[in-house]
Amino acid sequence: MLAKRIITGIVGGGLTIFIIYEGNWLFFLMMTLLALLGWYEYVRLLAAKKANLTEYAGYVWLICLFSAWWFAGMKLLFLLCVIMMSWILLRTVILHKKVSVTDSACSLYGLLYIGGGFLAMLALRNGMLGSYLTPLFQHVMLEPSRFFVFLLVFSTWASDTFAFAVGKFMGKNKLCPEISPGKTQEGALGGFIGTIVTALIFSAIFKFSLLHALAIGLIIAIMAPLGDLIESILKRACGAKDSGNIIPGHGGILDRFDSLLFAAPAVYAYLLLIA
Repeated sequence: MLAKRIITGIVGGGLTIFIIYEGNWLFFLMMTLLALLGWYEYVRLLAAKKANLTEYAGYVWLICLFSAWWFAGMKLLFLLCVIMMSWILLRTVILHKKVSVTDSACSLYGLLYIGGGFLAMLALRNGMLGSYLTPLFQHVMLEPSRFFVFLLVFSTWASDTFAFAVGKFMGKNKLCPEISPGKTQEGALGGFIGTIVTALIFSAIFKFSLLHALAIGLIIAIMAPLGDLIESILKRACGAKDSGNIIPGHGGILDRFDSLLFAAPAVYAYLLLIA
């Protein structure tokens, strides 16, 4: 099991780094596919609670949402958000004998959680923010959109890795046993420190502002473990150990990207605020 996990991690990590570096249509396809698979897993998880979600409309909406961002722009993106929200709410009225308010709330929750997270990563990679932040990149050795996504991914990986390692060898006090019994306070602290250190080292290597690197590191150090806990409580509520089994040794898409889904929108929001 451990060998399978390591091999999958190496292959998957290498492929992810290549696609992030190349960007363009490869990254767009990757984010769209991950969002669709994430929604598939979410729908299957909620099936245990007999939730009547807008499954097929969700697939169509995610494809349209990502395509709108990549090819059309903000106006169509906003229109799609209004249309989907209106449909989910009206569906509760039109199909009130089959669809409850709870079902609609679960649909909105899942599409916001999954669509928002992967869309934020796509937005970071498309290059628009880099043009707004030009003064910060006068001496940076990596193209801005690549830099932001690599900073996000490596710092989030550091959060998971350091939390696991410190928790395994030094963990004594449980963090939140009702939600995730394996997590410890010591592991959380190790992940917090490891994330910030990784963000600072990565930024220093590529000559990015250490002040902004510290801020982004702090954001990821807080949001990444919260994303992990959000997915843990979702699985616990649905009585599932993993969200899926598509990634050998790692579970499902939501299991692997839970931290990024919460950290990416927060980092994107920070960069918008300082732009």
